[in-house]
Amino acid sequence: MPEKRNIVLITFDSLRADHCGFMGYTRKTTPTLDKMAKDGLYFENAIASGVPTPVSMVGVFTGDYSYNDPACVKPEPWRKELASRKTLAQVLTNKGYFTGAFHENVRVSSHFGFNKGFKYYNDSPTSIGVKAKIHDKLLVPLFEKMGFSTEIPDMLMRVGTCAPWEAFYEHIINWIKKAKEPFFLWVLLLDTHTPYIPPRRFRKYSNLCQVYYYSWKVGKICRTKRTDEGEKYRKIINVYDDAIRYADHFVGKLWGDIKDYDPIVIIHSDHGDGFYEHGFYQHSGINGLYEELIHVPLIIYNADVKGKIEKPISLLGLSPAILELIGEENKFPSKSFLNGGTDWCISKIFVRGKRIIAVRMKDWKFITGQKEEDELYNLKEDPYERKNVITEHPKLADEMRKIVKSHIRQEKERRRIGEITSKLLEMRI
Repeated sequence: MPEKRNIVLITFDSLRADHCGFMGYTRKTTPTLDKMAKDGLYFENAIASGVPTPVSMVGVFTGDYSYNDPACVKPEPWRKELASRKTLAQVLTNKGYFTGAFHENVRVSSHFGFNKGFKYYNDSPTSIGVKAKIHDKLLVPLFEKMGFSTEIPDMLMRVGTCAPWEAFYEHIINWIKKAKEPFFLWVLLLDTHTPYIPPRRFRKYSNLCQVYYYSWKVGKICRTKRTDEGEKYRKIINVYDDAIRYADHFVGKLWGDIKDYDPIVIIHSDHGDGFYEHGFYQHSGINGLYEELIHVPLIIYNADVKGKIEKPISLLGLSPAILELIGEENKFPSKSFLNGGTDWCISKIFVRGKRIIAVRMKDWKFITGQKEEDELYNLKEDPYERKNVITEHPKLADEMRKIVKSHIRQEKERRRIGEITSKLLEMRI
């Protein structure tokens, strides 16, 4: 049986696959990830199980889809969903791992149940100190009283969701030094999440004025849902790319500081962001399952796996893959993707009880429930999903619908079993 290796899982929030150098992007946004992809194993067609972060991370940590509405901001449904399932942290803790996490994303905080199985879970590492007190006691109440977004004081003080990774980097290093081995560490980086605020030394494609101006304009478009002027502000991409360069630097610095622990490092994104390819920015609304939202980077580094997997894989297979890497039996409903991808995988969300399902093949993409008519795209010829060719390929469309019907049958059976499990757990309590 392989040695129980230390494991580091790094999640980039909102990082698109097509903005990474190793995925073919022309800008040098990800020099560290490029090297790790070259020396490790990377996946050309890694697909998130859903959008946004809580939906995707439920899939990552439990190996099964989330059935909660992406727009749900109440913690109870998420806690209930996670309580009825095994989580990766829970399995690893039971296998003798010292498990810890660091991030500032409230939607996957302990309040929402995402700490299940972790021995240490820090979901507010910048909440202490003078800056945090000024932010919480003075600026937030002031901006609320003035009717402005509370995101503004976050940006001004660089705390909470707008805190740079450097603000809590030493907390991570100190935890690693004190952790018992083997350890499992999860870090979720918000530097690639809106508002994008790359530090000065990483602003290659943007400047400070653009950082705040475009963040404000794009944020306003998202809040007011105005579409008439949205195309004007795509220079936000310059700011986004600089934010990626900054987040990539975290990976390089962390590896340099902890490589003596010889950890397996897994790097991925939970989902992507829109830049008005389909009339929306970011991912805050229910914007469907287009490639800019579900096609994500995925790298496994410093493990006994190398190369490139071209076939589609779902992030549902990430926890099973981690268990396979350390020689443990799979405890999740999905299978590991380490032996190669499949001909297709599925991403889905439930919006007000209605399913939106995408069937993702290597070169083809089928989406149902997103619009009044089904959608079919040839990704090889049309990577940005501009032209729906559903009427031009009726036989392929019918095969895709069969896949969807089969998946829904399996889904109903899994949900039935999940409900029974949840009731049994409640009875034990």
